[in-house]
Amino acid sequence: MTLTIQKLMKDGYSGFSVRSILMNQDFRARVLNDVSVRGNQTGKNLVMDKLAVGGKVLLTGPTGEAKTLFARMLLDHIVREINNSKYHIEGCPFLEDAGYMVDVVNQFSANPFAGIRVMQSLCPYCRQNIENILSEEGNQVQLDNTNSVLAIPPKEIVNRLGKLGAQKTIVRRSQLDPRTDPESLSMLLAGVENLEELFGKDTSTTYAATSHKVGVLSQGFIVVNEIQRLPLTLLESLMGFLEEPMVIKYNIQGEPVYIDGAVLFTSNAPLTVFGEESQPIINRIPEVLWPARSVESREQIIRDMFQEQIVLSRKKITANPSMIQLHELEKETTDFVSRLAVDFLAFLGNNSLPESMKTRGLRSESRVERSDFYAGLDEIHDPQRNPHIDLRTMNNIIGETVLLQTRESEVESINVVTLEKIRKTIGAFDVPVSMLNDALQQIKILLRTSIKDSEVSISVQDISEDISKMKALSDEELIQLITRFEGLDKFKENLRAKIIDKLKLSYEQLLKIDYI
Repeated sequence: MTLTIQKLMKDGYSGFSVRSILMNQDFRARVLNDVSVRGNQTGKNLVMDKLAVGGKVLLTGPTGEAKTLFARMLLDHIVREINNSKYHIEGCPFLEDAGYMVDVVNQFSANPFAGIRVMQSLCPYCRQNIENILSEEGNQVQLDNTNSVLAIPPKEIVNRLGKLGAQKTIVRRSQLDPRTDPESLSMLLAGVENLEELFGKDTSTTYAATSHKVGVLSQGFIVVNEIQRLPLTLLESLMGFLEEPMVIKYNIQGEPVYIDGAVLFTSNAPLTVFGEESQPIINRIPEVLWPARSVESREQIIRDMFQEQIVLSRKKITANPSMIQLHELEKETTDFVSRLAVDFLAFLGNNSLPESMKTRGLRSESRVERSDFYAGLDEIHDPQRNPHIDLRTMNNIIGETVLLQTRESEVESINVVTLEKIRKTIGAFDVPVSMLNDALQQIKILLRTSIKDSEVSISVQDISEDISKMKALSDEELIQLITRFEGLDKFKENLRAKIIDKLKLSYEQLLKIDYI
């Protein structure tokens, strides 16, 4: 059965926009709970707010903190919703929502002039299709000639428009990088030059050979990495793309075509790196500051990284995230990562960041917060400063540890990643001893708190007493401490004993060191 506007109306379709998706609370919950990018809930909500308002946003934050990953993940969620629910006017290369025509049909009898204006605002393809379907029975209708439309009775207009064809919308997300894909980026930002060629040739599909760039343009679901790397010429071409505050807009021979899409730009540098000529352009993109994740989120991310690296080492697969997630569901108990190792890396990464990078709930609209945040960005790029251990570096450390552990433990019944294994691997990286000692000290505080089984503040005298207690732990007490701290209660007794046996050395060495 041919899909028409009338059929969509009977099915209750009324339109589907990026704004409506982003304001849906169930959709937001799915994005916030997606394990691909953990933490930064405030920042995620801000990004969705600004995209709902203007369809575009600039995400600024430290390198390696998953800005681009979140942009891709968010657009993937939006694309999935569009592909599940949206329909567009048949033959439209810009995928204009069929909801436009549903509203026109519903409102035309009450307000024909407004309905005509809506139809006039559509893309040339849609206008041509509408003119053809209205020009039945000898009427020659041109939308720009309002009287030619009004010459037809409103009921007949509604009847004919109801027969207008519709199509299921299927789109994909595109990712562009100015360093690797300058041609596509130029086409995206400069406009739709090849549409002139497309208009002059017969084609039945948006993705015909003569219009493959129109496919990218029509989707409007795009991540542009590292906006600070764009040359001024491409930044200038952004002007027409960004000057409309409410929507993403393309121009064809001076006529606007409004696209329901979303474009996310990313940058790991302060906007001050742009020259004066670029500032008026960049300032047209709403900005969201993306701080580093909290220690709690970082701990969970590190557990995820360990799990991914263990799966990759165990299975003969490439690093496809979907495949990794599939294998993560398997119930295997031959691998165990010590909490000491996870907490050590989480503290190490957190300590490498300036305080202004850790602040939660940062707003780019606040001049003071923005200035402090930019100062932090400058600081982590300073080669004279302690290294910033971003999540990419963290993944490399974890990957090397797991590979070495796998190689050494081929004959072992259980594979345990300990703190000592992590410290051995990290020795090959340029990390100052003071940073390593600080992270170890923080772990010791966690252990002391675990022994006291309390979160109350601790005095200097308490610290001294706790060190004595730690040194005086009996073997049985040490086993109880490890079991509680590592969460081993749920493991079978024989397996728990093997894990504890491999962990005891790390605990004993840590408890002997008086860093505090």
